[in-house]
Amino acid sequence: MGEREFRSRIYWLTFAFSVLVIWVHAVNAELFLGPGAGEGWVGRTEQFLGSGLGQFAVPGFFVLSAYLFFRGFSMAQLKRKWKSRVRSLLIPYLLWNGLYYAGYAAATRIPLAASVVGKPPVPVNLPEFLDALFFYAYNPVFWYLFQLILLTALAPALYFVMKDARSGGTGLVLLGFFLSTNRNFPVLNGDALFYYGMGAFASLHGRKWIEEAGRPGRGCAKIICLAALAGLSWLLGRPGFPLYRSALSLILFRAFGAGTAAMAALLLPLPPAAEFMKNNFFLYAMHFAWVRLINKSAALVLPHEPFFALGTFIAMPAAITALCTLFAGLGRRFCPQAYSLFSGSR
Repeated sequence: MGEREFRSRIYWLTFAFSVLVIWVHAVNAELFLGPGAGEGWVGRTEQFLGSGLGQFAVPGFFVLSAYLFFRGFSMAQLKRKWKSRVRSLLIPYLLWNGLYYAGYAAATRIPLAASVVGKPPVPVNLPEFLDALFFYAYNPVFWYLFQLILLTALAPALYFVMKDARSGGTGLVLLGFFLSTNRNFPVLNGDALFYYGMGAFASLHGRKWIEEAGRPGRGCAKIICLAALAGLSWLLGRPGFPLYRSALSLILFRAFGAGTAAMAALLLPLPPAAEFMKNNFFLYAMHFAWVRLINKSAALVLPHEPFFALGTFIAMPAAITALCTLFAGLGRRFCPQAYSLFSGSR
């Protein structure tokens, strides 16, 4: 597989994960239909697409981020990789967090906007600003980026463990055993470390197996194998099985589920990624506020009927993608430097 085709397939994959993330946050059954509607058919449909399929999105982002970071990696590249991630992760993380804080501080002081936002006036002071800037207090979806920044900082330690297949495999097994006891680390999420470690291990030791074109039947066998591992992980967490009530079953299920999606994107016949699929960081960063605004505005003006609730939910990724494409185009044309900072130089 050539590099250009590989990058195109990565765009497909990240766009698919972004759509799932939007659905995770677009659930609106109770907003439209009242308390308890989440248990009805509309709520169950939304939960299937959101909490069901959507649970693979962020683990997939962690696995993919690690795979790309460690793809062809050596310690000689560390400085360049870190410098690149300052532009693509740290700077936009701070800028978006600051923007969300400023937006909520302003919106909660404008009566009409405050009724839609549904929050009391946001305090405007230095401690609140620093909490928002560094710990995503008003931009909750950036918990993922916070974890990714920590994991990127830990790259030398991870590489030291993962560069040898035996030590890397042992490290993942030990981490899995730790997570199976339902314990966690301070600040750094153990499941995020596991997903990132799996991506690093796959990149350092499985790149040829993952990226080789091969025969179609062989590619399908790889997809089926990963899907079977996901199914086995789910089964091990059922009552009467060894991982019942253990977090490890869910972590493995999500990891292998995300791996199945990644392998499918790399091996199945796909056309070149469209331009609107290439704004995925911008899409992830801006979607949360717009999803809430569209859902709450729709609930104010549309009939509170199942059709309108589910229709708004289903259409949300298309609406957010259209807005993202519009704003990205305007940003590139009229303020390219600012857009480059907010999009992570993408």
